[in-house]
Amino acid sequence: MKKQKKISDVIYKKNEIDANKALTKGCTLSAIIIAVVWVLYLMGLFNVSSHTLMLVNVLFPIEIVVLLSTWIYNKNKFIEKKGFKYFLVIQFILVCFAVNVVIPKHGILLWAACILLVNHYYDPKLSIITFIIVSIMMAIAIYGGMFFGEWDANLMNGADVVTLPSGESFLVDEATFRQRVEWLSYRRDLGDNRYIKSMVYYYFARWAILVLIANIGYSISKRSLRLLSLEADRVEKEQRIISELGVATGIQYSVLPHELQDDNKDNVFGLMDSAKEVGGDLYDYFYIDEVHLALVIADVSGKGIPAALFMMKTEALIKSLTISFKSDTASIMKRINVALCSNNDESIFVTCWLGIVNLASGELKYTNAGHNKVIIMHEGKPEYTTDKPGVVLGAFEGTNYVENTVRLSQNDKIILYTDGVTEAHNLNNELYGEKRLLKFAQINNGLCPKDFVVKLRKDVEQYSNGAPQFDDITILAFKYVNENKIQESRIFDADVKELDNLFEYSSSLLRLLEFSNRDIIMINTALEEIFVNVSKYAYNGKGTVEITLSKFKDHVSFVFKDSGKPFNPLAKADPNITASSEEREIGGLGIFMVKKIMDKVEYEYINGQNVLTLVKYKKN
Repeated sequence: MKKQKKISDVIYKKNEIDANKALTKGCTLSAIIIAVVWVLYLMGLFNVSSHTLMLVNVLFPIEIVVLLSTWIYNKNKFIEKKGFKYFLVIQFILVCFAVNVVIPKHGILLWAACILLVNHYYDPKLSIITFIIVSIMMAIAIYGGMFFGEWDANLMNGADVVTLPSGESFLVDEATFRQRVEWLSYRRDLGDNRYIKSMVYYYFARWAILVLIANIGYSISKRSLRLLSLEADRVEKEQRIISELGVATGIQYSVLPHELQDDNKDNVFGLMDSAKEVGGDLYDYFYIDEVHLALVIADVSGKGIPAALFMMKTEALIKSLTISFKSDTASIMKRINVALCSNNDESIFVTCWLGIVNLASGELKYTNAGHNKVIIMHEGKPEYTTDKPGVVLGAFEGTNYVENTVRLSQNDKIILYTDGVTEAHNLNNELYGEKRLLKFAQINNGLCPKDFVVKLRKDVEQYSNGAPQFDDITILAFKYVNENKIQESRIFDADVKELDNLFEYSSSLLRLLEFSNRDIIMINTALEEIFVNVSKYAYNGKGTVEITLSKFKDHVSFVFKDSGKPFNPLAKADPNITASSEEREIGGLGIFMVKKIMDKVEYEYINGQNVLTLVKYKKN
């Protein structure tokens, strides 16, 4: 609210400054007119009394200097000061008063100019107050002019030569103050009260003209103020929308991924450049687990706030469902599509590419829902994927999707982008195109992901050459680097007879990571505890256990998956090992021992399977 108030204050302040400038211009023009009249007086074109001419020679230069001083105000910050308008208005009224005392017959024009100039402020109250002051000052000026100003026969009721009762005669143009007083007194004694008649026949006639001018000016001022208020409201609404869009932009960019804090931090980089304040593109990359990294790029139909809101919904669904359903990208896409089709009254759809990279094996599983084909650079040679894109998300609820598989080699790159790249156009309305993108990838295949993305964005911008950007531009690049990662999965029968095979399988991996013999024995003890529990209690009959061993730079992980009865071994509280065997509850010691041996133990129930993950870090 305070910010809106400031916006309206700025608008009203600007109008006041503009009105100050208009009034100073009026003052400057008035100074020029008075200077011309003064010159005509000096040339003797007007017949006036000597004391009136003296008054002209004293007041006119002062008035000219005062009026021209406003030009100086117009050139510095005085004109922007609050309340400066009152100084200008009062100054102009005083000058009008002085001129009217000297020239009572013609001063009405300056009073009208004063009222009209004040209406530039769009301030009805100021217009009324100015009219009241002008009315009073004009009356005073008329009576002042009767004694000091240019002789006016209408005011004085005199001929060219006037004779007083005392017998004194004088030319009206040479009448002194005393002679005027005696003449007016003489006329009053004859029943010709010029003080009253001047008010009735002279003042009110001119005042009526001022009333008409003031009324017109007041109406214009009032309407102008209303228009200014509407303009202020419009600007406030625009600023509020801009402010809210700024917040929306911040929220939208806040959901974009942050730099990875591990060995892959330099191997993935993304960039989004919205055509408007908020856009409908998104990109993301995140770990599903220690081995699998998800890569996402999507483009929501439409632009602006509706697309941005739909994008936020899509991003949340992609992340949550990908983490929940792990590496099955086709199932993930199907579930996202069902969710987006629900209550999609605006018929908004999304093109999306979702890929999951196995960082240990280099296997890339991906599903394309109507998105651009991605570029995979193998051994420095970029090629578009040959798969057929599926149906866009949010269009048809019963759509099935296909998962594709590619094996990445060391240093292979994946380039993801939205159609804002290939459909960017130049001033000749020529598209950037897929061929140019492929050529760019070929020339710049040696760049790291960040440098590649930044340079590609600059290349698109240079190609556009000033043409407006109509679509969001989003780019995501990933470089596959396997730094000492190994992953292997094996399926065992849920039978304790398989323990020897399990120990051989695990020990070979642990030796590769140079674990000590003591640690290998301890880890195998933990694996035995888990495997025996699954073998004995998971199934009523026969069953299998899938065990995935992953080797990293400084640790190993063991993931047990079985389709037996749902059971979370971590749900039970740790036993009180300080209690005696008679007081201690039965069970729980085995999983307690596992948690003590391993550095991390996690349980999930996913897709009808118990999933237990054990992690052990290598000690330095």
